[in-house]
Amino acid sequence: MSRYEIPQMVYEDLEVFKKNHAEFLAGTLDELTFKTMRVPFGVYEQRAANTFMVRIKLAGGILTPKQLLTLSDLAEKYAHEAIHITTRGGAQLHYVKIEDIIDIITTLHSIDLSGRGGGGNTVRNVMADPLAGTAKDEIFDVSPYALAMTSKMLEQKDSFALPRKFKITFSGSEADRGYATIHDVGFIAKIQDGVKGFKLFTAGGMGAKSRLGTLLRDFVPDTEVFLYSQAIKQVFDKYGNRKNKHAARLRFLFEDLGLEEFNKLLDVELKAVKAKGDWEMPITEIERDFGDTTHEPFAVPENIKKWWNRYVYAQKQEGLYGCKVPVHLGDIHFENARNLANALLPFGEDVLRFTGDQNLYIRNLTAPQMASLHDILQNFSKDVAKPTLFGDMVACTGAATCQLGIARPRGAVDAIQKRLNKLIDERDYDALQGFKIHLSGCPNSCGKHLIGDLGFFGKVQRNEGYSYPAYNVVAGSRTHGDGSVYAQKAGDVAAFHVPAFVEEVLDTWLLHVKAYKSFADWIDDGGLAIITEISKKYVDIPSFKEDKNPYFDYDAVELFSLKGRGTGECSAGMYDLIEADKKALKEALEKEEKDYELIRLLAARMLLVTRGEDARDKAGVLKAFKTLFVDTTLLNAYFGTMLEGDADEKSIELAEEVIKLYETMDNTLKFAKEKELAAAATQTEVKSAHFKDLSGVACPMNFVKTKMELSKIGSGEVLEILLDDGAPIDNVPKSVASEGHTVEATTKEGNGWRVRIVKK
Repeated sequence: MSRYEIPQMVYEDLEVFKKNHAEFLAGTLDELTFKTMRVPFGVYEQRAANTFMVRIKLAGGILTPKQLLTLSDLAEKYAHEAIHITTRGGAQLHYVKIEDIIDIITTLHSIDLSGRGGGGNTVRNVMADPLAGTAKDEIFDVSPYALAMTSKMLEQKDSFALPRKFKITFSGSEADRGYATIHDVGFIAKIQDGVKGFKLFTAGGMGAKSRLGTLLRDFVPDTEVFLYSQAIKQVFDKYGNRKNKHAARLRFLFEDLGLEEFNKLLDVELKAVKAKGDWEMPITEIERDFGDTTHEPFAVPENIKKWWNRYVYAQKQEGLYGCKVPVHLGDIHFENARNLANALLPFGEDVLRFTGDQNLYIRNLTAPQMASLHDILQNFSKDVAKPTLFGDMVACTGAATCQLGIARPRGAVDAIQKRLNKLIDERDYDALQGFKIHLSGCPNSCGKHLIGDLGFFGKVQRNEGYSYPAYNVVAGSRTHGDGSVYAQKAGDVAAFHVPAFVEEVLDTWLLHVKAYKSFADWIDDGGLAIITEISKKYVDIPSFKEDKNPYFDYDAVELFSLKGRGTGECSAGMYDLIEADKKALKEALEKEEKDYELIRLLAARMLLVTRGEDARDKAGVLKAFKTLFVDTTLLNAYFGTMLEGDADEKSIELAEEVIKLYETMDNTLKFAKEKELAAAATQTEVKSAHFKDLSGVACPMNFVKTKMELSKIGSGEVLEILLDDGAPIDNVPKSVASEGHTVEATTKEGNGWRVRIVKK
């Protein structure tokens, strides 16, 4: 089996999403609410107005020629003519119209592919060693584990509402080509006492405040990979920071807890997962019929020898070969994708993998079969005819499309290649086989700059009052199961000078390449200081009057600025709703001509979601705000008078007070004033059960409303609630228990459930 399984739950979620989509197009569902629904399906808004990107999960980068044919059809019909390979080995379709996304997702499901979990605070695309199943150094093939983990995680309701994104990967050997040592959960294949299993790493990640993964278990039997992944995810789900998305990844939680406390919490969740059952992950080996691989000795034709030596490798299976295919900037034109898919169809299903370096591998072909693809591949990508250095340049989409982008790294790659192309005949770039240049448009590391030999991430610089694009430079990463190392800071360069800087660094490395086993060894032996000195020559730019070019980014038609840079969509949830209103409120407060009616509305609406209230019309918002924030004395009764009649300048006071209140809210959605009121009203007498009917209330509002009811009663008192079957009864009791309350009983009542809770 070479495909993951899409569970029934995902199809049911899609039906709900179709309804949301129709309501949004009809104008009855607001944009922000729709965003919280589309992002977990892998649908992101791009920087250009009214354009979207659809992300597609490819477990372990695995796809069949037939699936590639369908993707090429989708790219031609709906996207910008290209399939984009992501830095997690998945696929993306760009510049999609919002009207077309349901057709795209439905078509994807018909070929056993999905975007569910492709974005937002979800379990993201499960990666694997790109050479899995073919590498001579692998302990065993990890491909089936990536497929099975994807299927299993898609079945879990808690995979789609985490504090932040959650990433899993598998490597087949200590070479760690799947980057297990830098993931939230990473597995490296190992056999111990004849038993297949894995080394388990956790809490790794790049981006701001990067962290290498910690070796959590030296050996986990392969039957327990889902058990540990799910348990780690549950620790993250319960204790992760949901309020501050900049400190919400698992690595921040791990740092806060420490290894000992993390292991204690993990042991609790391991027991919980086992008690629930269905934790063993069935593994189905990928079916491969190689046929007769014996043939006459093959002599590589002279006209393809250079390409063969650069990109073709012998697999562990005698007589079979694999081939790395460089894909320029990860973009495959639909016609090239179609031609390649048709050429691969006769060779079976397991012949293709997308990779995290935005390239692809062809695999399981005999030498004559591989040689027959040469001409097709020459037209496939402009990097195929060049040294591997060119195809190993990785860049995120950057400011051209990304809401978070600062610089435009794709344009920088083109500029670097244009400069190096002129030197190919003069320089021995084949001596730099395996050298990786990675660029990210901002510190978030979507271009994985921290694991490049030479890495760049975007920043803003200023000269004489003008902004211009620039990059931080890092160098010398290592990736290995016995100890990975991120690239080290090596200076700063203006974006305009990046091509010249790269040329000089490569020329310098060519002088030393034969003396060292790796670029990282040279960096550790004085190379870092050399690169830092080189970078100093490329920091400064001329004045704006002298030369305007450095003040434009690559492929840009306007002067560089951060105009259009947004907040991103990876944290689509309750706090995004709050922050969106808060931002709009602050903007309204800063205007010279104040719209007091708007200020009052935004101030009153901003925190309603924390109380399970989603009123959006003016009358409903003002009424709910008075009931939930003024009548409860969270705000002084004085502010209640501001909700009546026409709004005036006093609305500014209300707005400032609401913002101050929000700043006192903790991770459990409680305000400092609430805690004071609760302490003053502590009761020792246990009263009869309080009751709240929450049937018909969907997640997460049912949980928020439960918390509100619990806030009204004292410690030891009882609350009984009614919940619907399905997600409500699955999630709310678990969430309540995670906050320390006791769930005494869950009893079936009609079509729903009665839950009895004792407040802690």
